[in-house]
Amino acid sequence: MKLGIFLKFVVLFAIMAIVLGAVGVFSYKNYRQQHYEGVASAQLATAVVGAAGMLDKAAQAGEKEIRDSLSLFAMFPFLLCVEMTTASGEFYRWPPLPCNIIKEEKYPLNYANVLADGGDLRFYVSRQWVIEETDREVRVGIIAMAVFLLLFLVGSGLVFHRVVGHPVGFLIKSLRGISQDLTQQELIKKLTRDEIGELTDALNGLLGRIREYQSELVRLANTDGLTGILNRRTFFAKGEALLSKYENNVYFVQIDLDHFKSVNDNYGHGIGDQVLELVGRLLQGSIRTVGEREPDLVGRLGGEEFGILLSTENLEQARSVSERLRATLEKSEVDTGAKPLTITGSFGLAEAMPGESLDDLYHRADAACYEAKRNGRNQVVVAS
Repeated sequence: MKLGIFLKFVVLFAIMAIVLGAVGVFSYKNYRQQHYEGVASAQLATAVVGAAGMLDKAAQAGEKEIRDSLSLFAMFPFLLCVEMTTASGEFYRWPPLPCNIIKEEKYPLNYANVLADGGDLRFYVSRQWVIEETDREVRVGIIAMAVFLLLFLVGSGLVFHRVVGHPVGFLIKSLRGISQDLTQQELIKKLTRDEIGELTDALNGLLGRIREYQSELVRLANTDGLTGILNRRTFFAKGEALLSKYENNVYFVQIDLDHFKSVNDNYGHGIGDQVLELVGRLLQGSIRTVGEREPDLVGRLGGEEFGILLSTENLEQARSVSERLRATLEKSEVDTGAKPLTITGSFGLAEAMPGESLDDLYHRADAACYEAKRNGRNQVVVAS
């Protein structure tokens, strides 16, 4: 199956994932920045509580001790500088470089009255550190999301292929095969019990109806609509195949019903149709349909003309079959509502010569049939 549907699914899912991922990353990044700001504040608050006593002693000892004590806060990687103001207004800074000229984005954390004498501490936290820590987490999250998305797409692709792709591909392949040969009778195999399985059942039902209509169309195209025997076109097509298969012992019997025009004139076309139907049934029921050789053929060639192509052992046997058919017609009757109507026919019999075409064989049998009519009708004449 082509990947068109699956690719559309992947593109749509990827767009949705990108949009949702971008929103998620933006929200997560803001959340984690606040988290790391809180981490810095909490760690400094803990350090201030622990270092308050030490800073009080340093304030009493002198400026050097104060700066040394403030330098201990360098253990925090996010701290840019720290400032201390005593209750008496004395100001100390570590590192000595003024915090306001440090070329990095920062924000202050103020702790008022944390010293014994009521002094204040101010810490300048590196916003760059917060951003870097947040970006590091976001990168890890994006990589994890990408791996998950890749695994999801691969897994969903396998599931899609098994659940949708393979059954639909099998349906397409089966329908293409059927479209190339509508005569095949196999139904499409049902692979699933879901909607695709229901689609398979519906297609099989449709194929069944198509084949029924196809069989009916073939029957209508090959048979005479009134008598049900072969029509002229199919009779000659099958006859050519029979004649080309057997070089000898093939015989054409041409039959023309006697006085059929008077039947239509005197009894109407309805009775005439009944006569034709009866003759078709009698001829079809009297020919050979099984045996080592191909079955005999019988067809309506037009109007009251019928043709039979026999495959027998010799001319005498073909003549015997023709006489039997003539006698069967002579004994048959059609109910007209008044007196029964008898049927007779004139028969012309011709044996196929080596290399002779079916058309030439037909014309010789037809000439013998007309000779039978000239000789008084209701008889069999063998072509010379």
